[in-house]
Amino acid sequence: MPTAEERLAILDEVLTEAAGKGLLQLSPDDVAPLDGRTISLDGRSVVSFGSCSYLGLELDPRMKQATIDAVLRYGTQFSSSRGYLSSPQYLELETLLSQMFGGHVLVTPTTSLGHLSTLPVLVDSTDAVLLDHQVHASVQMAANQLRVKGTAVDLVRHNHMERLEAMINRLSKDHDRIWYMADGVYSMFADLAPFAELRALLDKYPQLWLYVDDSHGVGWAGQHGRGPALDVLGGHPRVIAACSLNKSFGAAGGAIVFPDAELRRRVKTGGGPMMFSGPIQPPLLGAAIESAKIHLSDELPALQAALRERVELFTSLCSEHGIPLATTDTTPIRYVPLGLPVVAHDVIGQILADGYYTNLGTFPAVPMKHAGVRITLTLHHTVEDIRGLVESLARHVPAALERAGEAAKRRHAKIVGEHGPALAIEHHVSADALNAAEWDTLLGERGTFTVDGLRFLERAFGQPGERPEDQWAFHYYVVRDRAGKAVLATFFTAALWKDDMMASAAVSDLVEARRAEDPYYLTSTTFGMGSLLTEGDHLYLDRNADWKGALDLLMAAVSEDARAAGAGTIVFRDLHAADLELAEAVRERGYVKTSLPQSLVYEPVHGGDAEWLAKLSVKARVHQRKSVLAFDDAYEVEWLRAGGREVSDAELDHLYALYLAVQARGRDLNSFPLPKGFLRDMLAHPSWELMTLRLKESGTVVAFGAHFVGTRHYAPMVVGLDYDYTRSHGAYRQALRQAVLRARELGSKRVLLGMGATFEKTRFGAHVQERVAFAQASDHYSSEVLAALAADSHGA
Repeated sequence: MPTAEERLAILDEVLTEAAGKGLLQLSPDDVAPLDGRTISLDGRSVVSFGSCSYLGLELDPRMKQATIDAVLRYGTQFSSSRGYLSSPQYLELETLLSQMFGGHVLVTPTTSLGHLSTLPVLVDSTDAVLLDHQVHASVQMAANQLRVKGTAVDLVRHNHMERLEAMINRLSKDHDRIWYMADGVYSMFADLAPFAELRALLDKYPQLWLYVDDSHGVGWAGQHGRGPALDVLGGHPRVIAACSLNKSFGAAGGAIVFPDAELRRRVKTGGGPMMFSGPIQPPLLGAAIESAKIHLSDELPALQAALRERVELFTSLCSEHGIPLATTDTTPIRYVPLGLPVVAHDVIGQILADGYYTNLGTFPAVPMKHAGVRITLTLHHTVEDIRGLVESLARHVPAALERAGEAAKRRHAKIVGEHGPALAIEHHVSADALNAAEWDTLLGERGTFTVDGLRFLERAFGQPGERPEDQWAFHYYVVRDRAGKAVLATFFTAALWKDDMMASAAVSDLVEARRAEDPYYLTSTTFGMGSLLTEGDHLYLDRNADWKGALDLLMAAVSEDARAAGAGTIVFRDLHAADLELAEAVRERGYVKTSLPQSLVYEPVHGGDAEWLAKLSVKARVHQRKSVLAFDDAYEVEWLRAGGREVSDAELDHLYALYLAVQARGRDLNSFPLPKGFLRDMLAHPSWELMTLRLKESGTVVAFGAHFVGTRHYAPMVVGLDYDYTRSHGAYRQALRQAVLRARELGSKRVLLGMGATFEKTRFGAHVQERVAFAQASDHYSSEVLAALAADSHGA
């Protein structure tokens, strides 16, 4: 999971790139009055499909006149917080809005400040809050204020009512009230909350309260424009709705709709922004009053019907032309999902050239691989505008998708020559299908994944077992040029991962506390490069060949195979942090970077202790003599391997217990413990050996290591410790010491010490290799939950 700083850097990078292409952060250069339909960009008139003024009221002559009248009567501002004085206009506006929304309305400076006014007052520390993971960011920001005072806050996968009910049942035992917070109309994909199911849950669970942000539903839907949420849920004594007076309403500010007057009074009195933030100013209060009157008039149904006709026309035309839409719910927001941001950039740039401005949907508002075109329809648009936009989309969406397909398969036209594809990908699901000599030449020196090592993994984890986390599916990829030469080689496994595997230790501690009740909480099938028992550089690339084209082919194949495996996340891992060119190539193909623990390598291995010590710093040398070499004679070292002495089940049980002691503390890279039988499997394989350290004074094995023996490298992969002896007898340090000595004995060129314990390993002379991972998720649910837990861990 990226840190908060990494997420901010990713956001800056993604938005800066789009802005540099002229797709974001634009300023129309109109000098003539705006007509609501067109804007001028770089001196050229384009039809704008980027406004949320769905009913077009911002240009209604009555609204303009009401604004003018308010200025003449009250001036340009009424500069007092509502905790002291309110403009006389508020009383009239809130009376009209209460009639319109069917509740007790409090007007706030903005909808976001309405959340910040309401939630800290009404939600207690003894309550629990459940957020739909796609609820608007402004609600999530307000929920962070609740965390500060100790309220339990968790996330629910988007519109997943069965999961919501399960969480209500669990939380109801320990919390006074459970609040579910969601949008009425989701602002990107334009889908609706399941209102009928939510109403049923309210009837079933008296502890449940709903807080619905229906900012994008106001005006164009519902009786008097109260929106789809209040049309179904309005009047319920445990429903509070937040509504926007911007967007369809054509004015400014927010409106919080309460089921009773006492809740409204409490928020007006105690809501922070009601006291310290500025009010809506008289001109826009005048506009809001006039808009409310229009909404309460007989003309609103005709306006709503006219907008629905435009929405239905756009939707039907997209269907005719085969243009995909994220949802066909009847809302004035239409979203065309296209996949990677580069494809969305392509389409938006093309349709802008045709004269149509639309919004870019991109990370973090949507998952990285769900970038697309966001279109908002208003009453300013003509039928010809809508037909013209759809025809433009019909030309450019298939062309861009085709280009994306070629890029993912052949690196656009560069990879296609006159005699067929310049690159071709091989996909295998068994190591036996690989050319062992070739594979080991390309990847064999990088870790434990020689062909022989991979065969061991397949035997140990490729078979049905008792635990789902022990069943891995293996996928091997080799991309070749026309001459048959390998340009790329790697392997992936589809396996059950803990979603917090790359989160901080503090976050994993919180998740593990939840797993005490639900062992598979926040776990999912992940399609990850390498495997959970391999470390190192899993990706071979010939940088003198068309490696970017090969990467496109790989990513297309991986995406398809991940989908077939039911994996929601794809991870490219253990890439060198210093390889900025590769990092950029992976990022621009829709992956988000996250950091990994440092990896350590010890080399050169040859020479004796004197030569080794001479290379260390004075401080490290003193440490080795005092805390490591001093214990050489305290242990008996035994090497267990295939063809050696018979090892009893009791011995292996003891070693497994030592392993579990270490694994339980390994939160920096949190994963499922390996199955009990993996040690027996290793003893049956010639590429693995087990080292045991037995204290001479007691005869007890207090440490062991499971090590992979490569042709020219040595890789300690698993360690087990009795922590009673790590300080008194230097058990872990001695395990490192014996691994290095064994590598010397075998003539290894390098010792791959893996991740973790950086300080101890560098004192042996190991050097750090900074590694990174790149992930692509089908949705943000897990990352949002982990981000919320990270906020909890910082506040604890």
